[in-house]
Amino acid sequence: MSDYQIIFSDLDGTLLDATRHVPADTALCIRALHGRGVPFVIVTARMPAAAYPLQAQIGTGGPLIAYGGALALDENSRLVRSLRLSAEDMAAVLDFMRRQPFDAACSVYADDNWYAENPVDPRIVEESLITGVPVQPLSAAPKELCPHKIFYITGENTAPAVMQALQTHFKELTVSYSGWGHIEIMHPQATKAEGMQSICAHLGIPLKKAVAFGDSLNDVPMLCAAGLGVAVDNAPAEVKKAADRVCPSNDRQGVKQTLERLFDV
Repeated sequence: MSDYQIIFSDLDGTLLDATRHVPADTALCIRALHGRGVPFVIVTARMPAAAYPLQAQIGTGGPLIAYGGALALDENSRLVRSLRLSAEDMAAVLDFMRRQPFDAACSVYADDNWYAENPVDPRIVEESLITGVPVQPLSAAPKELCPHKIFYITGENTAPAVMQALQTHFKELTVSYSGWGHIEIMHPQATKAEGMQSICAHLGIPLKKAVAFGDSLNDVPMLCAAGLGVAVDNAPAEVKKAADRVCPSNDRQGVKQTLERLFDV
């Protein structure tokens, strides 16, 4: 039996296959470990409402880390950690991006509410279809909204320039990239590693007893903080370099294969 006591995993590109579902065999493996008392924690840039259906596919429940670490909920969906941007920061980011030449679809998230500057932008519509979450116009958001995340969807070729512009202008904020042209701006202490640490502290489990799986640049802090950081084979080279080991790709159920070896499932 492994010495590891808790499992953290990213969703898109890591746990989910190309159809964006949890493979049945992977879910079965996770449920077996849950029965042994090993918690499985989803760590995602998604909002809670877009993660809970996937948690239901797994069939274990458990804590959840959303918005790239800005929001952490316990096994009963009670708040463990919540870090929001100020209304002033949100206004500054939106104003800055409106003045840039980039073609990027803008939306913001607060709790389980999603607001888009242009809800009928095809990129926003596609994201809504993928996540199964409805979007509201940003004009309908409460005044002085303090979001957990600002989200831009742009082209993968354009994303590096958008990232550089935002990181240069907003050095005090967390600006992260999760692939597919997706860029997130969050509170400066909002990282997947910080979210993982908050759940470990809540459960009384040392970070060195945690296994973490990921595929994107925003997963690197989590992979480095865990006792064992595992990158799936479809991850970029820099993510693999930061991990302790590399497992098969998401479409080959790399998470399941690694858990079977680690825990002798």
